[in-house]
Amino acid sequence: MRLRHIEIFSAIMQTGSTIGAAKLLHVTQPAVSKTLRHAEQTVGFALFVRSKGKLVPTPEALLLQQELLPFDEQLVKIRRLAANLAGGTATPLRIAATPALAHHLVPRAVALWTREYPGSMCQLAASHTREMLYSLLLNEVDLGLTMQPISHPNLITTVLRNCEIYAIAPPGWWPKNSLNRPLQPEELSGQPFISIDIKAHLGAAVSSWLSGVFPPPEVKVSVQTYTLARALVEANIGIAVVDSYTARAAGSSASVLQMRRIELPVNSYVYALTNRSRPFAIFAAKKLVFGATLLCKARPRAARLSGAWQRRQYCHISRSVNSAIINRCIASLKSGLVRVLTTTAL
Repeated sequence: MRLRHIEIFSAIMQTGSTIGAAKLLHVTQPAVSKTLRHAEQTVGFALFVRSKGKLVPTPEALLLQQELLPFDEQLVKIRRLAANLAGGTATPLRIAATPALAHHLVPRAVALWTREYPGSMCQLAASHTREMLYSLLLNEVDLGLTMQPISHPNLITTVLRNCEIYAIAPPGWWPKNSLNRPLQPEELSGQPFISIDIKAHLGAAVSSWLSGVFPPPEVKVSVQTYTLARALVEANIGIAVVDSYTARAAGSSASVLQMRRIELPVNSYVYALTNRSRPFAIFAAKKLVFGATLLCKARPRAARLSGAWQRRQYCHISRSVNSAIINRCIASLKSGLVRVLTTTAL
């Protein structure tokens, strides 16, 4: 059987008549009948018998249908893909983010993004930066979000925004009049401490920041994620140093953690990672829009970031992708998407 034979056969099995199959496939009824006759001549047996105005499948046709089920499912996917391509929503934007960003930052940005593009879809995954890099290089995800600076010849790293760092502690740990002052490293001397793995960018920075403290903090637990560090603080294990998103996340209703800003010798940022060799097409514009929502809608303290700062960051994002690619992407989008891209970022 040829591909066209299979398509006609499946359509008749679904509708029960050549007229219904013709409507389903947007062809004429005589064309369906002709193709069906040719299919039966090719296989050498009847596929349907006529009964009370309907085409009833023969036992051979029923067996054939079982073997063609995977093909029918694939055909539906192909049709859906074609329709989505025509509407500019071909495939979901696949996003991988480190656990802290995935749990505390990305949901708010995606909520806005899905409202702006109701026909689009996201696939979200939480992963460590190392796994994220593999996924990007294997084209398993389109956009990675991390707070760890990455230098790789096949990846484009874009700064989305800065990220403040905080020490968090159980309620009542520090006097209230000290909460507005930055925490000094000496104040952690001998204190029960939840450390972040030094393989992480923040973990290494905090370790360096505390290197001159004696006696050093008493490390109770070492963790790999900021979310887990916060959970341990909520369990009164000790103090932890985390990003601003984790620090401000809603904890248990029974406790409100204390927060104190930390001034590390190195700045922390949220980075967007993309594969340099990936054909951007509509994905690139979606990534830019997503970055704009991060800048404008999901930052912890909107009043602290001026419009000029936002414009500088937007220009930084724009420069990270070849201008010709951006122009081609924007040209392929509807005017509404372009409007959101500019107004949200600026």
